[in-house]
Amino acid sequence: MVRRDTRTAILDAAVAILGRDGPDGFSASALAREVGVSKATLFHHFGSIDEIPLAAFERMISMAMDFERPMDVSLGAIIAGMGARNVAMIDERRNEIRAYFVFLARAMFDPKLAALVHRSGDTLLAQMRALLRPHTGSDAEAATLARLVAIFLDGLAVHLMAFDDPAEIESAWKLLARLIDPERKEK
Repeated sequence: MVRRDTRTAILDAAVAILGRDGPDGFSASALAREVGVSKATLFHHFGSIDEIPLAAFERMISMAMDFERPMDVSLGAIIAGMGARNVAMIDERRNEIRAYFVFLARAMFDPKLAALVHRSGDTLLAQMRALLRPHTGSDAEAATLARLVAIFLDGLAVHLMAFDDPAEIESAWKLLARLIDPERKEK
């Protein structure tokens, strides 16, 4: 039991460091210090320092994919809800979102991380496609819309992290939801 708690603490600390200090602040020494363990303990749980961000990313993505699927609502309401949830999540979990973007940037240069990002992204897109499918004309349209929404959600997060203007983001996202589903009426 202690081993799992230490492993989880290491993963949480990796996300905290990457989100707070960026990739330049991430090292075995910094991680051991953050967790309050020795470097030997880190390597007892992980074969190398490079495995830790990979495992942390897997854990982060699995937590992010745990979202509710609304029933009997319009496409616009689903899209609007995704944006609202993401704005709230960014406010509540800013360091995790920063760490997510560190992972994405590292994935451009790390084939293992790139493969993990693609697998996790494919899983998330499949869930979004299933959610959107009843509101589109085909599986292909649902897949395209899911990818488009995911792209916009990443853009929303980057913009919000950089400019910290939630009102502007929420307004833009509501417009996107109306453009995607013109029949939707604002409440």
